Amino acid sequence: MGRGNPYPHRYKYGVIKRPIDLDLFTQLMSRVPLVDLQGYSVLFIQALHALFYWTGLRLTEVIGRKEIRYLVDHEECKGKGCEGCKGQGKVYKVGAPHPGILTEEMTLQDGFLLVSCIDDKVLKYGSREAPIWLHESLPFVDLIIQQWRSTRPGERVFPIGKMAFWRICKRMDPKFTTHFYRHNRITELSGDEEMSLADICSHTGLSPVTVASYMMRTGRFTRKVGERMREKFGVSPPQ
Repeated sequence: MGRGNPYPHRYKYGVIKRPIDLDLFTQLMSRVPLVDLQGYSVLFIQALHALFYWTGLRLTEVIGRKEIRYLVDHEECKGKGCEGCKGQGKVYKVGAPHPGILTEEMTLQDGFLLVSCIDDKVLKYGSREAPIWLHESLPFVDLIIQQWRSTRPGERVFPIGKMAFWRICKRMDPKFTTHFYRHNRITELSGDEEMSLADICSHTGLSPVTVASYMMRTGRFTRKVGERMREKFGVSPPQ
């Protein structure tokens, strides 16, 4: 545990590693009214979970953050220590504040809710050039729309702090981590043979290299090879 770690017990009960389907997500959503929501409404928290579940957006991309300072290896000495970094091997880097998703960055079009999280809204070296499309027939998307419509112009759709949301998630399931939904959506998309590499990159904002690694881990390629070997070399069972 690092010094000053704001999440001293974040993995005390382990983490959820396997993707969850819609039935399990529905069960998770049913727990929202049963836990302490720290003054937030059931609609607000369920809508926030629904947005994370369907989009796979990063936490900060949705709720925003203040300016942050963090340590990185000093480029000139590659972390070994020099006069420029006073022998520490590390220097502080400043991350600009991020507002999160604002009212104007959501809109309805042809039965879809469009969520714009593009250009500088995508964090950690990602790239997304078009909005994410969520059809309003998807379960719980109506809750996102309700929360969006109740937000005044120019304001954050989900004004909540990182720690507050983290605590609520842990009350719903001790193994839950706020990054889980992103991993869940990327894994589900990567295992869908109808989804191309470009499709997944466009939705997630991830690089082709990262998405390709997810696609390989899902086994979609090894299964394809297995099916092809069966077609070429398989022996029909005796009658």
